Amino acid sequence: MLTTAQALQQFATDYSKAVANETGYLPQVCHDNEWTSPCEHEGALDGEKIQWQPQLTEHASQYNGFANIEHALELSIHQDIKDYYHSLYSGSLFGTFDSRQFELLQIWNEQDIDRLSTNIIGHIMMQQKLKQSLTVFIGCVVNSEKMLSIDNTTGQVVCEIAGNNDREVLASSICDFLSRLSPLASPEEEQVYQAPQPLKAGLMPRLKEVMRSLLGR
Repeated sequence: MLTTAQALQQFATDYSKAVANETGYLPQVCHDNEWTSPCEHEGALDGEKIQWQPQLTEHASQYNGFANIEHALELSIHQDIKDYYHSLYSGSLFGTFDSRQFELLQIWNEQDIDRLSTNIIGHIMMQQKLKQSLTVFIGCVVNSEKMLSIDNTTGQVVCEIAGNNDREVLASSICDFLSRLSPLASPEEEQVYQAPQPLKAGLMPRLKEVMRSLLGR
């Protein structure tokens, strides 16, 4: 059985191949000189499209971020969540699962890791205030108000609306979910925020656009 890191790496590779087969290029984003990533290919000027390819991360820096979260909240983060955000530098990955389109948010650079810690702390504190079981977001459903999350107790992958108690279990684990997720080279055009090529890559810029869209509906 694949580990979480191996399953994510395999899906990311399959996604890159699917995009290349359909477009003739690797996945692309608009290059930003102030928001670079180890997964970018060289050669683009500021504002131009640049190809990217998922790259393995350096382990220590990302685990320090989760150690800070666990210390601040006095709880343990599920290992699958750590491994999910620990594995790659990558742009968003898209796939279909049970006829729905999903966007998997990914870490783009070191700044993303720092901001992720702050946002996870805020997300969990909100759930604690609402007396909900704890989840950590990993993505969203395209053209939907639903977030994709991992249950911090069970490791199940769930769909949920922030602040809502109703949760739909999609898979028993992130490995199970990724094994059934089919790479999607051309996701539906999102009504508000979904425009992956013109936007900055990375988890926090994308999450900001997602939440701006959802809160405006």
